[in-house]
Amino acid sequence: MKGYKNTVFKIVLSTVCLATMQQGWSKIVDRQALGADFKALQTATPFQNNNGNLPSPGQSTFVLNHAWPTTPLPPLKNAPWQQAIGNGKITTANAHLYANALKAAVAVNGTALITKGNQFNAVAGHWYNEPWLGSQREAIQGTYSAGEFGPSIFPGTGLRATFGTHVLTYYDERAASTLYNFWGPTAMKPNFSGNRTQFAEGSIVVKAAVFASTDPKQPTNWWDAMSGAQQWNLLLCVPDTSQPTCPSPLKVWPGYIAQFDIIVKDSQSSPKTGWVFMTLVYDNRIKGDPWSQMVPLGVQWGNDPQATNESMPLTENWNNPAAPLYSTQTLGWGGRLSGPNDGGRNDIAVDGKIMKNAPNSSCMSCHSTSQWNTTTNSMPTFLLPSLPASKTGPKSLNFMTCGADGKPDPTGNGPYICSPAPGSTLWMKWFQNRLGDQPMDAGSVATDFDEVFAFKSLKLWWLAVGPTNQPMPALYRPLSSGRRFNQYTGAPLPTP
Repeated sequence: MKGYKNTVFKIVLSTVCLATMQQGWSKIVDRQALGADFKALQTATPFQNNNGNLPSPGQSTFVLNHAWPTTPLPPLKNAPWQQAIGNGKITTANAHLYANALKAAVAVNGTALITKGNQFNAVAGHWYNEPWLGSQREAIQGTYSAGEFGPSIFPGTGLRATFGTHVLTYYDERAASTLYNFWGPTAMKPNFSGNRTQFAEGSIVVKAAVFASTDPKQPTNWWDAMSGAQQWNLLLCVPDTSQPTCPSPLKVWPGYIAQFDIIVKDSQSSPKTGWVFMTLVYDNRIKGDPWSQMVPLGVQWGNDPQATNESMPLTENWNNPAAPLYSTQTLGWGGRLSGPNDGGRNDIAVDGKIMKNAPNSSCMSCHSTSQWNTTTNSMPTFLLPSLPASKTGPKSLNFMTCGADGKPDPTGNGPYICSPAPGSTLWMKWFQNRLGDQPMDAGSVATDFDEVFAFKSLKLWWLAVGPTNQPMPALYRPLSSGRRFNQYTGAPLPTP
C-alpha cells in the first residue's frame, strides 16, 4: 500500500466521449477565418501550452507537463479496488464496492485538482499531458471545448441556459510511460510497432469536465443542479446573441466542475476488455468538501454484447440508483454508462426515421473504436454507430449524414447521423468486447481504449506533419466558419 500511493495519486484526465450539442451554428463558411484556423493547426507544435489567446497579465495560466517518464513502473498488483472485490472479477453485485475504493484511492489528487485548478503542481504530482492538443486549449485551465447542451436534455432540473462543456486531460506516471514509448521525446514521429500503444496494468485515466453557460447574461446561477459546485475560470468565446462571431478579447468566464471520470487498466477485474470505467458527478444534496460531492453515477467494464435490445438486463454495467436526476438523463443505449458530458445520446436517422436525442452509445462502446490506420493516417470507424461515408462525400468525414427527410445526404451536410437499426448486426459492431490490443477494423493499430490517441492527438499530429493539401477536418472548423460538428464526438450539430 505504501509504494502504491505514489502511483495512484497521479491521475490521468482523459477524454471519454461527449454528448451531442443541442444548439448549432450557421453553415455559412467564412473562407478567410477558415484558412487562418487551418494554418494554426498546420503550424502547431506538439508541446505548446495553449491556442495563443492569453488573459490579462497577472492571471495564472496552464503549463503543459510533457516530461514523461522514460522507465516504466513495475506491474501493479493487489490494488485497493481489486482488494475491495476480493481480487476477483467485477460484477453488478460488487461494482459499488469497486467504485468506492477507486474513488478513495485518488481522493488526495482529485481534491487538489478540483479545488486548485491550474494552481495544482502537475510536476510535483507526477501528472503528465498528451501532446498536440495545445492549439485547442484555452490558456487559463488548459481545457479544450467539447460539447454543448440545452434545457430540453435535462427536464425538471432547473436548467435555464445552454451550456458548453470543456475537458482537461492528464496521464499518471504509469500511463505516461506509454506516451514516451509511443511518441518519443519529440512527439514528432510516433512509433506504432510492437505494443507501444498499450498501457501498463494499473494505469489510471481520469477526465474532468467543466460546464459553462453560453449565455452572456447568465455567467452563474443558470442551473439549480450546479448550485454550490466548485468553479473554474476559463478563457472562452462567449458571443453576444446579436452577433455570430466571438468578441475580442475573449472573456474570463466561470464554469462548474460537474463530472470527473476515472478509468483504470485492470485485466484481473475485467478480463474481457482489460479496463473499468467509472463516472463521478456533482451532487448538491451531499454536504461536505468538493470531492465528497462527486458521487458515482455508475461503473462499466464491458459492452454487454448479449443485450441486443434496450429491455435486456446488463451484466457488465452498474448504475448508482442514488445518483442525481440530471446525471441519469444522458445514460446511453440500454442504460449503459454515459455521463452528462459523454455522448451517449445523439440525433440519428434510421431507415428514414428521425430519432432525436436517441441513446446510441456509451463510454466503452465509444472508446472501443480507438484505433489508427497507418496507411490512410486516419481513424477508420466513427465513434458512434453509423453508416460508412459515401465515396463521393467529403473526405473529412468517415460516416454518412442524413437530411431532415431521414435520407442519406452524400454531401455530408445532413444534420443527423445515418445510423444502423439499434440492435442490428452493424449496430452491435460498436457493442462488442475486445481487449485493448484488438482493433475494431483489420489493418489498424488498436490504441487501448484511448480516444486521445486516436481521435485527438494523432489527428492533430497528422495535420501538422502530413501533406499540406489535406482537407480541413469538419471537426475543427471554428465558430466563425460555421462549425457543424461536436468537437468531442464528431456528431453533427442541429442547425438553427
